[in-house]
Amino acid sequence: MIVRDIMTTKLVTVEPSDTLGHAVNLLRQYQFHHLPVVQTVNVAGLQTTAYTSRHTELVYEGLLTSQDIDLAVALDAQESSSGAAQQPWQERRVADAMHHDAILVTPTTSIGAAAQLLVERGQNCLPVVEYSQSEQETKTLLVGLLTRSDFLLALARAMGVFEPGVDLIVTLPPGRMAPLAETLKLAAELHVLVRSVIAAPLVDGVPHVATLRLGTINPSPLLVRLQAAGIEYVFVNPLMEGETNDSYNR
Repeated sequence: MIVRDIMTTKLVTVEPSDTLGHAVNLLRQYQFHHLPVVQTVNVAGLQTTAYTSRHTELVYEGLLTSQDIDLAVALDAQESSSGAAQQPWQERRVADAMHHDAILVTPTTSIGAAAQLLVERGQNCLPVVEYSQSEQETKTLLVGLLTRSDFLLALARAMGVFEPGVDLIVTLPPGRMAPLAETLKLAAELHVLVRSVIAAPLVDGVPHVATLRLGTINPSPLLVRLQAAGIEYVFVNPLMEGETNDSYNR
């Protein structure tokens, strides 16, 4: 899976010349914590006998975060207390508060690499850019935004939690995937749909459990076969939220 598969493309942006007051209104309206800063450029496209088509490009300039706003407010309060002449923070320009050093990814960056960047660098989002090359210049074009929420939503979809079904957790003796393979084989024999398989968590690089999302609300036939095969599992009863049905612990 790559960044293109999960990134947000419906973007809310600001321009360097916008005021911080305008940016704050957008942050509050959309309940965001960050805004990409761009220059909007109209570009001529294909020409026909009737007209020349045009499209808009978002040239990436930087990133404005809620922390940047907080810093501007704090500086404004400090200047006010010192009696120094200053411009109200709401009237200051985005260009004065944004930062240019945000970490960037491209649409073809792997999800794993992007997640590692978010965690290791303590970022909440990653601007997604493409590079447009011409004889005159190379432009960095904003094409999306990747947030922690995008990762959580992608994980939920990958696990099949938005589809009807139940979770089955199969124990994997360290280094052995045979119980998982046998479970999948039995599910196929019983025509039980498996929506997703995740082998985690990892301990010393080795998965100790595998979570299967089954596309059924009645896994009893499969559980009986698992017991007969001596496969250890935990079946989470969807009717008892936050609890495990002990009768299905094996």
